[in-house]
Amino acid sequence: MTFRTQFEKELEELKLSLIKMGDIVIKNIHEALKAFLDMNTELADEIIKKDKLVNECEYNIEKECMRIILREQPVARDLRLITSVLKMITDLERIGDHAADISKLTVFMEKTNQPFSAKQIVKMVDVSEEMIKLALESFVNQDQTLALEVIAKDDVVDDLFSEVRNLVADAIRNRNIDADYALYLMMVTKYLERIGDHAVNLAEWVLFSILGYHK
Repeated sequence: MTFRTQFEKELEELKLSLIKMGDIVIKNIHEALKAFLDMNTELADEIIKKDKLVNECEYNIEKECMRIILREQPVARDLRLITSVLKMITDLERIGDHAADISKLTVFMEKTNQPFSAKQIVKMVDVSEEMIKLALESFVNQDQTLALEVIAKDDVVDDLFSEVRNLVADAIRNRNIDADYALYLMMVTKYLERIGDHAVNLAEWVLFSILGYHK
């Protein structure tokens, strides 16, 4: 096996590790919102514990990146790719933290007899999960078009956030929502909005790996 072939194999394994971390994070986001909407504290506790797995993924990938840099001494595009991985796992870890944060709110929040349904929140999760998937796909395939699509989708998440904020404000004025639940609901919505921001960061690091500059 030539030096280049071995190096490319290591890069492919690095990409697979990144995808695995992303899959865990996406699942945690999905289940975190389900736990909150259902007030399922048992599921929330499970997600909080699973955050350790996300942290382990970050640590292992970071260690592998540093090993490759020290041993292979990559330059140019190869170095940009590894640097992008190091940046992307930080954003994935923060997304994982937000999933855990939502789960902690579920644990702290007592069951309410007056739940408030907002379909926009579920849509925020769906769009955010899609953004993360597309960002990772764009990285693996080094697809600039997909990365730009992720960045554009952030406007959708921001618009949904504004819609939820207005709905909750109206519900408070009309006394159709419990005050504590309204506060927790807006905190959850803000975490989801931040998850969209981190997905944009992922896409911007993909562009860096391809184009050589960061916005």
